[in-house]
Amino acid sequence: MSATLLANHFTSGRNSRSAFRLVGTSRAWSDVIDRAARVAATDVTTCLQGESGTGKEVIARFIHSSSPRRHGPFVAINCATLPDQLFESELFGFERGAFTSAQQSKPGQIELARGGVLFLDEITELKPPAQAKLLRVLQEREFQRLGGTRVVTADVRVIVATNRDLHEAVAQGTFRADLYYRVNVFDIRIPPLRDRGDDVMLLAESFLEDIAWSRGVGRFTLAPLAAGALRAHQWPGNARELRNVLERATVICNGGIIEADDLSLDPPAVFRGGNTTDLNSVERSTIERVMSDMDGNISKAARTLGISRTQLYVRLRKHGFGQATI
Repeated sequence: MSATLLANHFTSGRNSRSAFRLVGTSRAWSDVIDRAARVAATDVTTCLQGESGTGKEVIARFIHSSSPRRHGPFVAINCATLPDQLFESELFGFERGAFTSAQQSKPGQIELARGGVLFLDEITELKPPAQAKLLRVLQEREFQRLGGTRVVTADVRVIVATNRDLHEAVAQGTFRADLYYRVNVFDIRIPPLRDRGDDVMLLAESFLEDIAWSRGVGRFTLAPLAAGALRAHQWPGNARELRNVLERATVICNGGIIEADDLSLDPPAVFRGGNTTDLNSVERSTIERVMSDMDGNISKAARTLGISRTQLYVRLRKHGFGQATI
């Protein structure tokens, strides 16, 4: 398949017409697809690095669907939302009686991913003890359930992702160097949306088609000034931010025509060396706006932001928001 026919469409929602689609023609994105297609035919551990919202899971799913393991499961774990005390039981599973509440045996995510792909998102959020346990699995390719004695083979392909620079994490001592060499056998850098040129408009059109389809309504159209605003915006939240902006605009627009004011875009962020000066502020203001629009309803806000309720709770605590309604 030609790379010019492929690019990222960040569709993680269950209402999308497919688990993922690939949309775009920019050189930066075509290079990503070329590398992903090359590594897909192998079982090599792959590391996806890029800013939040660039579509790392979409690329992981593309690799899975293009690989010999495509008929096996794709199991995703967000390491940032997994409490340290639950990491081992969640990853390896446990036998009945392994701890007080273990009333019956349960397979872990590695077993559930047998024959397929185990996707570990935000891997740099793992604490050192969890990193050591993951390293052993990657080295030995086998493990035991908690409380068990039977050795289980880890028949999975591992793909990891992070929005941090792994070299920097190793240098700062927050990520094990030996684990780095295990997970970064083949790396793919996912470009931010601001470096993908006209892919912004291709993605916008695709997102609007998906939104209209999921709601069972007619098509949405961008007015000229709205299209210009999309092109001019820096998109610090990348494709995820683009989808969320369009999702909200389709709710408040009139007659299916999206005007520039319907987009409610924040002022362009200032960039230095390719990074925003304060991504935390951008994230906080976005969450604050959406929570206000949804009257503090966690479920509605999470759907609008394109994340799970658990992920939203983590970010609410991170930014010091008070208790919201469910």
